[in-house]
Amino acid sequence: MKSKSLKKVLATALALSLVMAPVMGVNASTDNNAPSEGSSTSVSAEVAATIPETSTISVGGKYMTSTVKGAYMSKTIPGTVVATDKGTLAAGYGLAPGEQPYVRVYDISEAKSPAAMTSINAAAGAVGGTVVATVNVELGKLAGGKFSLLEQGGAPITMAFGIPKDAVKPGYAYAMICVRPGGVIEVLPDLDADPNTVTFSTTGGLGAYAMIMYPVA
Repeated sequence: MKSKSLKKVLATALALSLVMAPVMGVNASTDNNAPSEGSSTSVSAEVAATIPETSTISVGGKYMTSTVKGAYMSKTIPGTVVATDKGTLAAGYGLAPGEQPYVRVYDISEAKSPAAMTSINAAAGAVGGTVVATVNVELGKLAGGKFSLLEQGGAPITMAFGIPKDAVKPGYAYAMICVRPGGVIEVLPDLDADPNTVTFSTTGGLGAYAMIMYPVA
């Protein structure tokens, strides 16, 4: 199914899901010490030592390492990469000297984020799709050791996620659904031709992201 068709099919279902289950915030803590929404506190040294500060995936036969350091904590998605050049990202969001882009990625679940998952499941169901994995992504910055979110709706940021091996199947296409605080839902089509990854364009701030797979028409 083409991305334009996907968005068209989802439109009615998404509007209904927003009325029936508005998101009251998509933050969720997890068992792997996920930070709280908008937190500006530093992660303890012991915890930080166990969290990968970068991530690498293969896209189109070439390895890609995230351009932005962060806390890459997802255990359900095999690789989560910020592909936009670090300098381009900093300039696009007007980061001052001494500020640097930073990302936090961690798994969420129905139990931790029920409202966000209700909207995600409704969107996936509208195209006969299946949710593969769900994560919170906090695209922000570090200044003086403190973290804060970048502006939502700002300059585009390209990200690439690996698809779990057991979800790579012929006859299926993949996309990302993003639920923002307040209930705004975005459908982010796959921009690459690699059957093992999803590349998509998003913006700064907090979002609950769901990778979905759906049958190709």
